Amino acid sequence: MDVESQQPSGSLSWRLSSHPITLLCFLGFRISSLLVYLLGGIFTRNFVLVFIITILLVAVDFYYIKNIAGRRLVGLRWWNEVNPQTGDSHWVFESSDPATKTINATDSRFFWMALYSQPLLWVALAFVAIFSFELIWLTDCVDFDDYEYARILEVR
Repeated sequence: MDVESQQPSGSLSWRLSSHPITLLCFLGFRISSLLVYLLGGIFTRNFVLVFIITILLVAVDFYYIKNIAGRRLVGLRWWNEVNPQTGDSHWVFESSDPATKTINATDSRFFWMALYSQPLLWVALAFVAIFSFELIWLTDCVDFDDYEYARILEVR
């Protein structure tokens, strides 16, 4: 049986996408930055390396959303124009004409859900870092495997 005939339009199945490779790359970049941030400490104790890789993945994700995924999945594009005479800049936002381009409901649902959920996850992770007192400058300074530090925690 065909997968497309079993699921309604707009279902969260990448197989129903009009651009499955674009969608999988989009989701891959979105998820990879979170996974590196969350699981990077398992593979290396170097927090700076994890931080740099996370920032690079977020930058690639931004580029991919702006230039590729936004245009192919939901028909959006935007850029900044600068007036050469005054130096003022303004943002230009465009969406595709619905008469000429049909947006796939599955692509649209994946795009908007991922677009709004990732910043919410980053905010939640920021609160976890703040409330667990693992601020970025403290994690590089404290050696958690140090015996003396562990002994101090046991006394409290």
